[in-house]
Amino acid sequence: MRHANNIILFFIATSYHQRPIMSLAAGSSRGSSITTTTSSTSWPKMERPSLPLTVKDSDVDDYQNSSSVPAIMNYVSAETTEMSTRRDLGGGDSTFVGVIWEPKHVAVYNARLATSEMTLEKNGFQLHKSAENALQEIDFCHQDDVVDNYYPLCEKLLMNTLMKNSFTPITCVCAFDHNVRSNDHSSVGEIKASKQLTKDVGTEHETPVPQVQKPAGIVHADYTRVSGPRRLGDLSKQPKLNDVLRPKLLSQNRSSLLDPNTVQEALDGKRRYAFINVWRSIDEENPVKDNHLACIDSQTVDKRQLRVFRIHYADRVGENYFACPASPSNDEQHSWYYYPDMTMEEALLIKQWDSEGDIADGSEHSTFAIHSAFLDPTAPKDAPPRKSIEVRCIVIWDKE
Repeated sequence: MRHANNIILFFIATSYHQRPIMSLAAGSSRGSSITTTTSSTSWPKMERPSLPLTVKDSDVDDYQNSSSVPAIMNYVSAETTEMSTRRDLGGGDSTFVGVIWEPKHVAVYNARLATSEMTLEKNGFQLHKSAENALQEIDFCHQDDVVDNYYPLCEKLLMNTLMKNSFTPITCVCAFDHNVRSNDHSSVGEIKASKQLTKDVGTEHETPVPQVQKPAGIVHADYTRVSGPRRLGDLSKQPKLNDVLRPKLLSQNRSSLLDPNTVQEALDGKRRYAFINVWRSIDEENPVKDNHLACIDSQTVDKRQLRVFRIHYADRVGENYFACPASPSNDEQHSWYYYPDMTMEEALLIKQWDSEGDIADGSEHSTFAIHSAFLDPTAPKDAPPRKSIEVRCIVIWDKE
């Protein structure tokens, strides 16, 4: 894909490592790797690159409207193999094992200025404008309000969007999990939920309330070839301890969110299924000015660049893909995109796994969009905190 305005960007990394000045041709999709790699036992620090020395404060507004901005993305080293962590019921992680971070300078293109519209099927992500009046009435920090009132809006949005481009009818769209994120915890407050006790074999468990999460500044995808089908199977069984829908399903005497027979047909390849996130800013007053979410065009991802990261929960094991940079000798580098100034009236749909995707089964559909948050060097110094929610949904199509 071609991009307008071939701008030469010169980066000076502002970080806790000593690094040389680096250059990048923003009109191409090539990036420059930072040679220092770091073995870490926690999430890596997000770093903000400097603007070119020639850009003055008075020029920043024009720079923000250019075709791309510089960013530093936290990839993992190509030498990384096995990676894992343990996650508690509130969503917090313990130490990481086996992770070697390799930050890399990239150009992140303004998707609003792209020569063609991004789509879920082709690129793995898609912007949707949805001016729902009901959004203003939802307390996004109250678990019950989100589940009862926002989940249905996400399901309706996905159903309407997908049916416009699908020749096969859709059996179901079900929201089943979510995260609230902010780089400033105090701007959001604590997550609230009605106190509920659930019983398993005579033992009572108080439903855990998740924490507000930081923006995820790592290059990753939410599911793998193993964890995608496994998570689908889990949704046809009794909910796990950390499942958001657990209290609601058990109070309704439902043994599972999804019909086991429908799920088995999907796992047997008789139905297409996909995990898709609905990402939205929950700031009613301010557009997102920093800590943006960026996605890689799925057409520029090679499965050889993927590394498995295992997450050990109390009663299940999940997997993500972390990504390593393309080889320096490879001209096909990752193409990053973001939508600047996202508002509450916009939703970014991000595919997380598609059973009929190119990486999943070699078809023409995208399988997922690798993504990461990043710090924008053009952001105002007084930029408001990013406040966002992502809702995870499962889509199952009818049998063809």
